[in-house]
Amino acid sequence: MDVNQKELAAILGITDRRVRQLKNEFGLFARGMSEGKKTKNYCLEKCVPEYINYKLEAEVQQGTNYNKEREQAEHERIKKKISILKLRKLKRELHEADDVENFLTDMLVNFKNRLLSVPQKVAPLIVSEDDINVILDILEKEIFQALEELSEYDPMKIDKESTSQIFEEMDEDEDEDESE
Repeated sequence: MDVNQKELAAILGITDRRVRQLKNEFGLFARGMSEGKKTKNYCLEKCVPEYINYKLEAEVQQGTNYNKEREQAEHERIKKKISILKLRKLKRELHEADDVENFLTDMLVNFKNRLLSVPQKVAPLIVSEDDINVILDILEKEIFQALEELSEYDPMKIDKESTSQIFEEMDEDEDEDESE
């Protein structure tokens, strides 16, 4: 079925100016032209699929750009989070889980040993005491000394890595990012 430019535009839902523009810029509808009459007619059976293919290709192209931009934005967000975590690690606000586990294990084993040694340490001191208040003071003093070990938190003791090792890791990561 042959249609003129205005009818083709109405069928496709675009302006007749856009039909001319698509024909001139992208070569659309050139194969769908009917020969013979003075007026330029378009073969509808050829033009509609050609326009649909053009629109699909445009959508795919736009979707590809969109996905690439979204992926780049996600990559930048991840890099920012990693930088924040590394900064917190440098400030000793963040520690590796294995380091914390080892530190707490050592600290609790030492505390347990200290508590288990209290009876042997205190027994000779309280065996000769008759006053309950003196016995309580001696026991309390030893227990507080044992508890004092638990309150001695030092972030420098937790981290196995030194600050220089952290900086070296950061430099390696930056080199990897630049090579991408």
